[in-house]
Amino acid sequence: MKKILSLIFIAISISVYSQNEIAVGLHYVTVKKDDESKIIDLEKNIFSKLHKFSIDSGKKIAWDMWRLENDTDPNHTTFVYAHLHPSLDQREWGWNNQNIFSKSELSLAQEKWRSLVVKEKFVMTTYKGGFAPIDEKPVEFVQLSFMNVDPTQQYDYEQMELKNFMPSHKKNKLMKGWALHRILNPHPESGDDYITANFFDSMTDIYKNTNEVSKLTNQQKANYKEILDLRSMSKVEIFRLMVSVR
Repeated sequence: MKKILSLIFIAISISVYSQNEIAVGLHYVTVKKDDESKIIDLEKNIFSKLHKFSIDSGKKIAWDMWRLENDTDPNHTTFVYAHLHPSLDQREWGWNNQNIFSKSELSLAQEKWRSLVVKEKFVMTTYKGGFAPIDEKPVEFVQLSFMNVDPTQQYDYEQMELKNFMPSHKKNKLMKGWALHRILNPHPESGDDYITANFFDSMTDIYKNTNEVSKLTNQQKANYKEILDLRSMSKVEIFRLMVSVR
């Protein structure tokens, strides 16, 4: 079985980083449709090498670039960069001592990147639990579901996801990984609080997973009704992997 990110995003190996909650930064970037290949090439040829330097230096765990597949804007393409750091206290880029590119080369690349970007936003999260190591390339697709949870119910929601639903996700042969992330950006109570990340080998597997309807036991029905009372899903984003660095 192929190994998986986590992204959002994104799934992490508990055994390696059990002492800290891993910080996962999701950097959304939108470019014009005609500039899609330009920014991918820039990331592959320049910035991915710098992320690799950061990883080898111990400043970062992993970095991935994903492309939004269910975007409704015909004129633009949105990507998300997943930055995986050891903890919230260790979120350095780690580029200061790099000797891969000269200052002028790096400055030129950064200027080019800024000229391509139409808009951007950053979502800071922590990995709360899941399954999938991060030491190898992720699978091709990830489905991010954004959840709004009443502040008085958030502990119960986390426990419900991790104790009741994660075991069933592990039994799902189509799902190659799963992760729960808490959104840390300050936001109103109406904003999203959590992200779940489901990893798949293909878009076909996502369709098959959605198509499957199984007969539920009474306990499964009770669990599902309980989680529906705990959270509401605001949106779903599907991404395809473009670049991965480990």
